[in-house]
Amino acid sequence: MKIGVIGPTENEIMPFIEEICNKKVENVAMLTFYRGIYKNSNVVALYCGVCKVNAAIATQILIDKFNVTHIIVTGVAGGIDNILNIGDTVISTEITYHDVDEGILTEYHPWMESIYFKADSKLVELCRAVIDKNTFTQKIFFGRIVTGEAFISDSGRTEIISKYHPLCVDMETASIAHVCYVNNVPFIAIRSITDTEEECGVEVFENNCISVSNNSINIVKKILESL
Repeated sequence: MKIGVIGPTENEIMPFIEEICNKKVENVAMLTFYRGIYKNSNVVALYCGVCKVNAAIATQILIDKFNVTHIIVTGVAGGIDNILNIGDTVISTEITYHDVDEGILTEYHPWMESIYFKADSKLVELCRAVIDKNTFTQKIFFGRIVTGEAFISDSGRTEIISKYHPLCVDMETASIAHVCYVNNVPFIAIRSITDTEEECGVEVFENNCISVSNNSINIVKKILESL
Protein backbone atom coordinates (compact mmCIF):
# COMPACT_ATOMS: atom_id res chain seq x y z
CA MET A 1 0.00 0.00 0.00
CA LYS A 2 1.31 3.43 -0.96
CA ILE A 3 -0.67 6.51 0.02
CA GLY A 4 -0.71 9.76 -1.95
CA VAL A 5 -1.44 12.78 0.21
CA ILE A 6 -2.40 16.02 -1.55
CA GLY A 7 -2.81 19.50 -0.14
CA PRO A 8 -3.55 22.51 -2.35
CA THR A 9 -1.07 24.91 -0.71
CA GLU A 10 2.05 24.76 1.43
CA ASN A 11 0.11 25.82 4.52
CA GLU A 12 -2.30 22.94 4.07
CA ILE A 13 0.27 20.13 3.96
CA MET A 14 3.83 21.17 4.88
CA PRO A 15 3.33 20.40 8.61
CA PHE A 16 2.68 16.82 7.51
CA ILE A 17 5.52 16.68 4.98
CA GLU A 18 7.96 17.85 7.65
CA GLU A 19 7.22 14.68 9.64
CA ILE A 20 7.88 12.24 6.79
CA CYS A 21 10.97 10.11 7.45
CA ASN A 22 13.58 9.07 4.88
CA LYS A 23 12.35 11.76 2.51
CA LYS A 24 13.30 11.72 -1.12
CA VAL A 25 12.36 14.71 -3.23
CA GLU A 26 11.48 14.58 -6.91
CA ASN A 27 10.26 17.31 -9.24
CA VAL A 28 7.77 16.51 -11.99
CA ALA A 29 5.73 18.98 -14.09
CA MET A 30 6.83 21.89 -11.89
CA LEU A 31 5.54 20.07 -8.79
CA THR A 32 7.62 18.79 -5.87
CA PHE A 33 6.85 15.28 -4.62
CA TYR A 34 8.07 14.05 -1.22
CA ARG A 35 8.42 10.28 -0.90
CA GLY A 36 9.07 8.55 2.40
CA ILE A 37 7.62 6.86 5.47
CA TYR A 38 5.10 8.10 8.00
CA LYS A 39 4.43 5.74 10.91
CA ASN A 40 5.28 2.66 8.80
CA SER A 41 3.12 3.83 5.88
CA ASN A 42 4.69 4.50 2.48
CA VAL A 43 3.58 7.98 1.45
CA VAL A 44 4.05 10.42 -1.41
CA ALA A 45 2.94 13.94 -0.53
CA LEU A 46 2.82 17.32 -2.24
CA TYR A 47 1.06 20.62 -2.50
CA CYS A 48 -0.52 20.72 -5.93
CA GLY A 49 -1.50 24.37 -6.32
CA VAL A 50 -4.96 25.87 -6.11
CA CYS A 51 -7.83 24.93 -8.47
CA LYS A 52 -9.00 21.98 -10.47
CA VAL A 53 -6.45 21.51 -13.24
CA ASN A 54 -3.47 21.75 -10.90
CA ALA A 55 -5.05 19.17 -8.60
CA ALA A 56 -5.82 16.83 -11.49
CA ILE A 57 -2.26 17.04 -12.83
CA ALA A 58 -0.84 16.13 -9.43
CA THR A 59 -3.26 13.24 -8.98
CA GLN A 60 -2.49 11.62 -12.32
CA ILE A 61 1.25 11.90 -11.68
CA LEU A 62 0.85 10.28 -8.25
CA ILE A 63 -0.94 7.36 -9.92
CA ASP A 64 1.21 6.98 -13.04
CA LYS A 65 4.71 7.77 -11.81
CA PHE A 66 4.59 7.04 -8.09
CA ASN A 67 2.15 4.12 -8.24
CA VAL A 68 0.07 5.18 -5.26
CA THR A 69 -2.72 2.79 -4.32
CA HIS A 70 -4.88 5.26 -2.35
CA ILE A 71 -5.21 9.06 -2.25
CA ILE A 72 -6.09 11.29 0.68
CA VAL A 73 -6.77 15.00 0.25
CA THR A 74 -6.09 17.26 3.20
CA GLY A 75 -6.78 20.96 3.47
CA VAL A 76 -9.41 23.59 4.11
CA ALA A 77 -12.83 24.52 2.75
CA GLY A 78 -15.59 27.09 3.04
CA GLY A 79 -18.56 26.10 5.15
CA ILE A 80 -21.91 26.03 3.36
CA ASP A 81 -24.15 24.19 5.82
CA ASN A 82 -24.89 26.35 8.87
CA ILE A 83 -24.15 23.41 11.13
CA LEU A 84 -20.45 24.06 10.55
CA ASN A 85 -18.23 26.43 12.51
CA ILE A 86 -14.71 27.58 11.76
CA GLY A 87 -12.29 24.79 12.60
CA ASP A 88 -14.78 21.95 12.12
CA THR A 89 -13.82 19.15 9.73
CA VAL A 90 -15.74 17.55 6.86
CA ILE A 91 -14.86 14.06 5.64
CA SER A 92 -16.18 13.36 2.17
CA THR A 93 -18.77 10.72 1.42
CA GLU A 94 -19.48 12.05 -2.08
CA ILE A 95 -18.18 14.89 -4.20
CA THR A 96 -19.21 16.83 -7.29
CA TYR A 97 -18.57 20.07 -9.17
CA HIS A 98 -20.87 23.05 -8.64
CA ASP A 99 -19.57 24.81 -11.77
CA VAL A 100 -19.77 22.00 -14.35
CA ASP A 101 -22.94 21.19 -16.28
CA GLU A 102 -24.36 17.90 -15.05
CA GLY A 103 -24.50 16.36 -18.51
CA ILE A 104 -20.74 16.67 -18.91
CA LEU A 105 -20.22 13.85 -16.40
CA THR A 106 -23.10 11.60 -17.40
CA GLU A 107 -23.35 12.02 -21.19
CA TYR A 108 -19.62 12.16 -21.92
CA HIS A 109 -16.50 10.57 -20.45
CA PRO A 110 -16.55 9.11 -17.82
CA TRP A 111 -20.25 8.34 -18.43
CA MET A 112 -21.23 8.33 -14.79
CA GLU A 113 -24.62 7.17 -13.56
CA SER A 114 -24.88 10.32 -11.42
CA ILE A 115 -22.88 13.50 -10.96
CA TYR A 116 -21.42 12.36 -7.63
CA PHE A 117 -18.04 10.71 -7.13
CA LYS A 118 -18.20 8.38 -4.12
CA ALA A 119 -15.44 8.37 -1.54
CA ASP A 120 -14.02 4.92 -0.91
CA SER A 121 -16.28 3.10 1.57
CA LYS A 122 -13.38 1.36 3.34
CA LEU A 123 -11.58 4.67 3.87
CA VAL A 124 -14.79 6.24 5.16
CA GLU A 125 -15.22 3.41 7.66
CA LEU A 126 -11.56 3.71 8.67
CA CYS A 127 -12.11 7.41 9.32
CA ARG A 128 -15.14 6.62 11.48
CA ALA A 129 -13.09 4.11 13.48
CA VAL A 130 -10.22 6.60 13.91
CA ILE A 131 -12.63 9.25 15.18
CA ASP A 132 -14.19 6.81 17.63
CA LYS A 133 -10.80 5.84 19.05
CA ASN A 134 -9.21 9.30 19.28
CA THR A 135 -10.01 12.69 20.73
CA PHE A 136 -10.02 15.70 18.41
CA THR A 137 -10.62 19.31 19.40
CA GLN A 138 -13.00 20.05 16.52
CA LYS A 139 -16.37 18.64 15.51
CA ILE A 140 -16.18 16.21 12.60
CA PHE A 141 -18.91 15.63 10.01
CA PHE A 142 -19.32 13.17 7.14
CA GLY A 143 -21.07 14.33 3.99
CA ARG A 144 -21.03 15.98 0.59
CA ILE A 145 -18.33 18.34 -0.68
CA VAL A 146 -18.68 20.41 -3.85
CA THR A 147 -15.90 21.98 -5.89
CA GLY A 148 -15.66 25.08 -8.06
CA GLU A 149 -13.18 27.80 -8.90
CA ALA A 150 -14.59 30.79 -7.05
CA PHE A 151 -14.95 32.25 -3.59
CA ILE A 152 -18.63 31.95 -2.81
CA SER A 153 -20.80 35.08 -2.62
CA ASP A 154 -24.24 35.24 -1.01
CA SER A 155 -26.01 34.62 -4.32
CA GLY A 156 -23.68 31.79 -5.21
CA ARG A 157 -24.24 30.21 -1.81
CA THR A 158 -28.01 30.15 -2.29
CA GLU A 159 -27.73 28.45 -5.68
CA ILE A 160 -25.24 25.86 -4.42
CA ILE A 161 -27.44 25.00 -1.45
CA SER A 162 -30.58 24.64 -3.59
CA LYS A 163 -28.88 22.38 -6.16
CA TYR A 164 -26.45 20.31 -4.10
CA HIS A 165 -27.05 20.72 -0.34
CA PRO A 166 -23.36 20.24 0.51
CA LEU A 167 -21.60 20.64 3.82
CA CYS A 168 -18.74 22.65 2.32
CA VAL A 169 -17.11 23.90 -0.86
CA ASP A 170 -13.52 23.92 -2.10
CA MET A 171 -11.55 24.35 -5.33
CA GLU A 172 -9.88 20.95 -5.82
CA THR A 173 -11.60 17.91 -4.35
CA ALA A 174 -13.94 16.98 -7.21
CA SER A 175 -11.15 17.06 -9.78
CA ILE A 176 -9.02 14.75 -7.63
CA ALA A 177 -12.01 12.46 -7.14
CA HIS A 178 -12.61 12.55 -10.91
CA VAL A 179 -9.07 11.37 -11.67
CA CYS A 180 -9.27 8.69 -8.99
CA TYR A 181 -12.59 7.49 -10.41
CA VAL A 182 -11.30 6.91 -13.94
CA ASN A 183 -8.17 5.21 -12.57
CA ASN A 184 -10.09 3.09 -10.02
CA VAL A 185 -8.01 4.43 -7.12
CA PRO A 186 -9.63 4.66 -3.65
CA PHE A 187 -10.01 8.22 -2.46
CA ILE A 188 -11.13 10.33 0.46
CA ALA A 189 -10.98 14.04 1.34
CA ILE A 190 -10.57 15.65 4.75
CA ARG A 191 -11.30 19.37 4.76
CA SER A 192 -11.53 21.78 7.69
CA ILE A 193 -13.54 24.98 7.67
CA THR A 194 -11.84 28.37 7.37
CA ASP A 195 -14.92 30.53 6.75
CA THR A 196 -18.71 30.43 7.01
CA GLU A 197 -21.68 32.51 5.94
CA GLU A 198 -21.36 34.60 9.11
CA GLU A 199 -17.58 34.94 8.94
CA CYS A 200 -16.57 35.10 5.29
CA GLY A 201 -14.17 36.72 2.85
CA VAL A 202 -10.59 36.30 1.72
CA GLU A 203 -9.20 37.91 4.89
CA VAL A 204 -11.07 35.46 7.13
CA PHE A 205 -9.82 32.58 5.00
CA GLU A 206 -6.22 33.76 5.19
CA ASN A 207 -6.39 34.37 8.94
CA ASN A 208 -7.64 30.85 9.63
CA CYS A 209 -5.90 28.77 6.99
CA ILE A 210 -2.80 27.70 8.91
CA SER A 211 -4.45 26.80 12.19
CA VAL A 212 -7.45 25.10 10.57
CA SER A 213 -5.23 23.05 8.24
CA ASN A 214 -3.77 21.30 11.26
CA ASN A 215 -7.22 19.96 12.15
CA SER A 216 -7.28 18.07 8.86
CA ILE A 217 -3.65 16.99 9.11
CA ASN A 218 -4.19 15.53 12.58
CA ILE A 219 -6.90 13.23 11.21
CA VAL A 220 -4.71 12.21 8.25
CA LYS A 221 -1.94 11.25 10.66
CA LYS A 222 -4.26 9.06 12.70
CA ILE A 223 -5.54 7.38 9.54
CA LEU A 224 -2.01 6.57 8.43
CA GLU A 225 -1.15 5.26 11.89
CA SER A 226 -4.16 2.92 11.67
CA LEU A 227 -3.37 1.39 8.26
